[in-house]
Amino acid sequence: MKKLILPLALFLSVMSVLLLTSNFQQSSTYFYGITDNQEQSVSFQNAVVITDVKVIEGQIVEKGSILLTAKRSELNVEQDEYNSQLDEINARQNEAKAKLNAEINVLRAKKSAELFQIDAQIKQLKSKRQLNHELFKSITGNVPVTADANSNGLQQQIQSLNAQHKAVARSIQAQINSLNTQIKASEQPAVVQKNQIKKRLNEVNRQAEELTIRADFSGRIGSISFKPGEKIPSFQSIMTVHGLYPKTVKGYILESVANDVYIGQELWISSSNGHSAGIIKGEVESLGNRIVEYPERLKKNHNIKSWGREVNLSLPINNTLLLGEKVQISFTPQTSNSLTSFLAPLKEKGKALLPKSIAHQMDDR
Repeated sequence: MKKLILPLALFLSVMSVLLLTSNFQQSSTYFYGITDNQEQSVSFQNAVVITDVKVIEGQIVEKGSILLTAKRSELNVEQDEYNSQLDEINARQNEAKAKLNAEINVLRAKKSAELFQIDAQIKQLKSKRQLNHELFKSITGNVPVTADANSNGLQQQIQSLNAQHKAVARSIQAQINSLNTQIKASEQPAVVQKNQIKKRLNEVNRQAEELTIRADFSGRIGSISFKPGEKIPSFQSIMTVHGLYPKTVKGYILESVANDVYIGQELWISSSNGHSAGIIKGEVESLGNRIVEYPERLKKNHNIKSWGREVNLSLPINNTLLLGEKVQISFTPQTSNSLTSFLAPLKEKGKALLPKSIAHQMDDR
């Protein structure tokens, strides 16, 4: 027995050195992280009253599903106010337009009356002139010559009335055109005002539509903090929605470990607490550009501060890792995490360093 003490001590020393060396090497082949997931927190910028909650805690929902509806009493007041302003502008516009149209109708009636009177006079003069021609023919038996007809006073009066007809028609139509221009001019400021009010009204209507909240992605309902009928303060979380599985992992590499990590690199991820999720292949999405302190969960000794670089990895869909789970991230595929399989190669390395006679004695024992 005494003969084995020295070889055994030597073996244990060699094993300790190899174990420490292996641990040091392994520290550079893996690091730890925490799974992360999508989360939707439902809240409003203004105080609201919940009118209906469409889901319950733990329920699985599809993307676009209605989660809840709410209302803001002040939105109704704003909508009524803007609609009232539009009605007022339309009333003033219609009143001014009606007044101008009334003046136009008066002018049109005046134009028709005056032109009718002038036309009647012209008709009367033409009839009188025709009668004179017929009398002249019946007396003389001859048709009046053109020169005599043009020099007749009746013809001059007719020409004068025709000129007056044109002047009256032109003058009154100019007034009508001016009033029509005023109508169009008066509409422009009203159109600008209405457009501004409609823009604000559309924004209020959009905010009212946003009070119907839908799921941003397919997931599971988390906590629901309020019930229908309750008034919710601004920015107060009402409900949370979580993804059905982790989508990313945030890992931390010790700053003392010189590992070459790059975007697009494939790494292997496994549960660090024995959760049978298997070995999952992830891909590096981004790297931190500064050294940060380790989260408390990832520190081996909470009394000692650890610092490292952030590494964000994407996970395949429908993986079986738990949300917020601590995971081990390896640079090479892992085949076994058991202590026996880890110590076996170390034992063989240690035996190789011993004399063959002692190694055989160890095997026999």
